[in-house]
Amino acid sequence: MQSTHLQSDTNSARGALPPALVVSLPFDESQSQDRLGKEAYSYFFVYKAFAPFLRRWAASVVEVTRPESRLDYAIWRCRQAGLAPFHLSFLPLQQTYLSAQAPNIAFPFWEFPDIPSADVVRDPRNDWRRLTDKLSLVLTASTFTRDALLRAGVRQPIQVIPVPVHPAYFSIPDWQPDQRVRMDCPYYTIPQEDTQTAAAESARETAPRTGSPVQWARLSYRWTVRPFLPAWARRTIGRAVRSAKSAGEKPQTPANPALELSGVVYTTILNLDDSRKNWTDLVSSVLFALRECDDATLVVKIVAEGERLAQNLGWIEGYRDELALRHRCRLVVIPGYLSEEQMRELARASTYYINTSHAEGACLPLQSFLAAGRPGIAPVHTALADYFHQGIGFTVASHPEPARWPHLPNLGYLTTWHRLVWQSLRDEVHASYQVAKRHRARYQHLAARARDEMRRYAGPEPAWVRLKAALDMVQGEAIGPARKSA
Repeated sequence: MQSTHLQSDTNSARGALPPALVVSLPFDESQSQDRLGKEAYSYFFVYKAFAPFLRRWAASVVEVTRPESRLDYAIWRCRQAGLAPFHLSFLPLQQTYLSAQAPNIAFPFWEFPDIPSADVVRDPRNDWRRLTDKLSLVLTASTFTRDALLRAGVRQPIQVIPVPVHPAYFSIPDWQPDQRVRMDCPYYTIPQEDTQTAAAESARETAPRTGSPVQWARLSYRWTVRPFLPAWARRTIGRAVRSAKSAGEKPQTPANPALELSGVVYTTILNLDDSRKNWTDLVSSVLFALRECDDATLVVKIVAEGERLAQNLGWIEGYRDELALRHRCRLVVIPGYLSEEQMRELARASTYYINTSHAEGACLPLQSFLAAGRPGIAPVHTALADYFHQGIGFTVASHPEPARWPHLPNLGYLTTWHRLVWQSLRDEVHASYQVAKRHRARYQHLAARARDEMRRYAGPEPAWVRLKAALDMVQGEAIGPARKSA
């Protein structure tokens, strides 16, 4: 632990030196594809969005993984090079490591109204108030997260800086009803069909509908048991059934090599392993709303490969089978990694972005698609309430319900998230299709307003102005009287 006197001397010397930022990250660029969908993976992409502005402010930006063992050495190297180091953490607060050798700044995301504020599971790192007391500044992407921290008694300065959208999204051409976009990426159509499965489907269509004992048992559960179970029990049983189904099936059908999208396209980007994303409401609402629309497509971009991909495909196909719903609309799954150019091409191919989450710390894909002039379909809760409203899309009703913190699931229901009103979700999907097909002027108005509002909210220049002001404040305090040592 460095004494206050020594820290003060360091601060005095720092005033005459150009600043350096030592940035702690969950992984580096070389690991980015392998870490998709893993814990804290989204923090790396938040850092990438801010990186041009960090390099604009600092004389040097040094990336550090495994900060518990590498942070202080990187700070020492910066000082040896004649720079004044500052530490900026792009990690969840419970994974953030601090340095006593430089001012510390953290950029946490949080999507619940309550934060961990005690040494739960005998780990003081789970007391976020204790950790934030040692920070010089907290940066966050939404007023919702800021307010959650303030309610918990966080005393350090908090600045809200929405994550900047890449400038290229603002230049994506407007969606056209007759457009066809071909993407060179693997994809799966649900249900996955090959010659045998197509023949089996045809046989089922012509066979007498007497039903096997298994089918009758499934229907009996669906109509006489499931409606009376609590939500957590329905989710648990459904997840177990889908996992067992995917584990016992034959190897998945090979992916199709190139995807062509046309008509009215709904896109979502999510991690199926994250219960906050609420993908079952997503799939069921779209299939029910658009089941007669053969020119509508739901594209689900998932962050899974290998065994996890097979499991995720099994979950989606198993859930679709549970619905027992024949539909003419198309359900497409894009797995794994897409380049930045491919992600923008996906936005160009899309008509709408759809979000059905229980809670959000930002939802960067929705922001990017709005910037591309693609209206959204989403609830207006948690961080989404900062920027999403019915003037730029279709809003879905929701209500709070008890929830667990994802990284501390065994502590019980200590917070809340939002349960979506399924009928509202289904109705807004149906309404959005009608607008895209029959009310071109209204669609264009929503798209233009979405683009304009995102430019003001998360455009490059507003992000730079806010970030520079926040970092200048920390630099000014470091030059002045010493702050408490971490």
